[in-house]
Amino acid sequence: MKVLFYLCAILPLVFSCNWSSEDPLQSKQILEGYHITTIDFDKAGNAWLGTLDQGLIKFDGQNIKVYPEITKMIRVLKVDSKNQVFLATDGLVKFDGENFTRYDPSNTPGMEGVVMDLDIDSKDQVWFAMGGFNSGGLGRLDEESFTFYTPDNSPLTAHWVSGIKVTRKDEVWVSSQTSVGNVELAKIKEGEWSLYNTDNLGFNPYSITNLEENSRGDLVAGIDYSFSSSNTSGRPPLFTFDEKVGKQINANKSFQISKILVDSFDRIWCAGYTGYAIYMHESWSYDEETFKDISVFSISQAPNGEIWMGTGDGVYVIE
Repeated sequence: MKVLFYLCAILPLVFSCNWSSEDPLQSKQILEGYHITTIDFDKAGNAWLGTLDQGLIKFDGQNIKVYPEITKMIRVLKVDSKNQVFLATDGLVKFDGENFTRYDPSNTPGMEGVVMDLDIDSKDQVWFAMGGFNSGGLGRLDEESFTFYTPDNSPLTAHWVSGIKVTRKDEVWVSSQTSVGNVELAKIKEGEWSLYNTDNLGFNPYSITNLEENSRGDLVAGIDYSFSSSNTSGRPPLFTFDEKVGKQINANKSFQISKILVDSFDRIWCAGYTGYAIYMHESWSYDEETFKDISVFSISQAPNGEIWMGTGDGVYVIE
């Protein structure tokens, strides 16, 4: 999983070119047969991959190790500085390399339902979204100590937490919503909360896929229209927010986003059920041909700069 120096040098040139489904970016397929839902990498460069129902996978570039103990869908996984893997599934699950520890309503007071998203800060505190419309909220795991934030005991205004992002400054951004079309953002910094709503954004996002951060420290969000029965054509799929101004990013065609990634060059990669799209330099490019039968469910950037796309039939790596 090592990359030559010259590859890093030419990547910006390669990706600065326009491309389309008629001339898509070249990729190689690995881990065929696995339905990949989420990907992260540990400090040694090993890939950890969550699946729909085939367990947790560790891949070192040559060898595949499958942990079948996890039988439910792994929605998100993150690796902390100790190489412990945390899974958002039917509860919060920690894997220390040998043992799985599950935290769910049966053994952890305050836990509610499934875990939908998570991220990890520089102190290895795990922040996670749990529950749904009418119960749950935001959770934090610090070693073995839990703290739960709900509308009843915190500034959080809704139980439904749709996205979490820990920034490079260790600020925790949370998107929450009481319903579709009613989104609020919260920033938690050293225990202090700042809330941002439609008045701050200048518009009202329909729903949130997930949150990311660009190199300027701006929040980047994917807009989720999967709950909408109407055509999404003409509706913005992305927005950015710098704590002062919100900016909607419009597309030149309809593309339903399921997850986004902001890579090290500030390109916004968008996973979707028909393929993927890239937004860069105020322009869009799409590949809705290569993955039209298997979909793209997650996109991650490896430590060597490669883009890994999790699909319904393994991983496609863009070198």
